[in-house]
Order: sequence, then structure tokens, then C-alpha cells
Amino acid sequence: MVSTFFFFFLLLLLLLPYASTAAAATSSSTTLENECERYAAGGKGSYDYCLWKLRRDNASSSAAVDARGLAAIAARMARSTAKATRERIIAGMTMIQSANETTTVSPTAAARRDCLAACAAEYAAAVRRLGHAARDAGGGGGGGGGGIQRAQTLLAVVAGTPARCEATFAAAGWSGLRA
Repeated sequence: MVSTFFFFFLLLLLLLPYASTAAAATSSSTTLENECERYAAGGKGSYDYCLWKLRRDNASSSAAVDARGLAAIAARMARSTAKATRERIIAGMTMIQSANETTTVSPTAAARRDCLAACAAEYAAAVRRLGHAARDAGGGGGGGGGGIQRAQTLLAVVAGTPARCEATFAAAGWSGLRA
């Protein structure tokens, strides 16, 4: 799940700097193909995956979509992935809590639950930030270059979400979410 999250994050980083300079006359298909080409950097598999993922979104097939619109779409997709990751974390917390209700709470289980709670909070913040980034990238955050700059700032913070979560586990002596 984290790799899908980073796919969209990388795509956003590539799209946002060009979003304000994208030519309005370019067709949505050409824009989509150009941006996926830039993302893939010559890798056929990455290019095909990029096209496949973005074409699954109905908004990307709109005739009016440009680099800024694709950035907003990618932010919404990343938000969806971050939300699903948060839900998996909460499910893990619930499982630990259920086990604790039938047995004595071990210090290990309590520490793991606390790490999961910290990660759930990180991903909740990422979901909110990605929602704001999608709005700002799409022009709904006040328009102009300021929206793009705000989206880039939010994405810079969101990029650290998995690392902050992993650091929480490392500080508690765990190897992270995959453990």
C-alpha cells in the first residue's frame, strides 16, 4: 500500500511544477501521456501503470483536464490510499484491543497499540492534507500560483508520513507496520 501511495506522491511532485505552465490547447490525452512519460522516465511498465491508474479516474478523461487537473486527480488518489492505510492501522488497533479485553494487557501489546495510534493520527493528518492539496492543485484553494505552492507545501509534509510512522515503531523497538 505504501508503494501505491508513493506512486501518486511522485506523480504529484512531477505535475505540480508544470501545472501553472501547462498549455490550455493540449488535449487531455496528450497531457496525460506527457505527464506519465515524465513520471516513468523511460520505463515502459511505469508508463503503462501511470496511464492505467489515471485513466481509471473519470475526471482524467475530461477534455478540460490539464497538468493541474491531473495533479488534483493524483492527490485524490493518494488521499484514498492514505485513508485505506489508516483504516488498516485502525483495524490492527481494534484487533489488539479485542485481544486485550480477553487477556491481561501485556506491555508489548500496549506499546504496539500506542504506535498504531500514533500512525493512525499521522495518516489522518495525511488524508486531510491530501484533500487540501487536491483542492489547491485543482485551483479551488484561491487560484493562481499560490494554490500550487500551498499544495507543494502540503505534499512535502505528507511525504514524511510513512517515515514518521516507522520512526514511532523504531523508537518503541519494533520494525514497523510490516512486523
